[in-house]
Amino acid sequence: MERIDLAVRFKDRFDNILECITTLGFILMLLCVVMQVVFRYAVHVPIPWTEEAARYFLIFVTFWGGAVAIRTREHISIPVLLDRLPKGASLFIQLIFIVAMGVFLVVVFRGSIVMTALTWNSPVGSISWLTLGRVYLILPTGTSLMLIYLVAWALEILKELHDITKAKAG
Repeated sequence: MERIDLAVRFKDRFDNILECITTLGFILMLLCVVMQVVFRYAVHVPIPWTEEAARYFLIFVTFWGGAVAIRTREHISIPVLLDRLPKGASLFIQLIFIVAMGVFLVVVFRGSIVMTALTWNSPVGSISWLTLGRVYLILPTGTSLMLIYLVAWALEILKELHDITKAKAG
């Protein structure tokens, strides 16, 4: 029982850290955009790196935030049809969608690994210490997180399907 409690606490802590890091990325993106506007239009001295930094933070928030959205089931969905189906059929269709999302994410993961390796030393425009490979590193990490949460979701659905079939049989 103690191991289960430890695993649950670790998962909760990991989820909180992921949300905090993603929120920080959003705040940094927002600050870059505000700085860009203020310095360009109020001070009349544009800062060249703010546009690129905001774009990279947007990529980060998209992929890591996608993992948070999958974990909290807040991704884009149209539940009208699923709500009208019997519970077992609805869960089965959800499982099909999870598998489809997983296949897509595996393809994105594989492609992002290739792009990260190919561009690891390629410089980006105005941020001299950053390389495209490091920017692309956001994709395999984000898709990995999404895949982990998809597997957890699929296991929950499989357990629910098992419970439904067990209840019908018993």
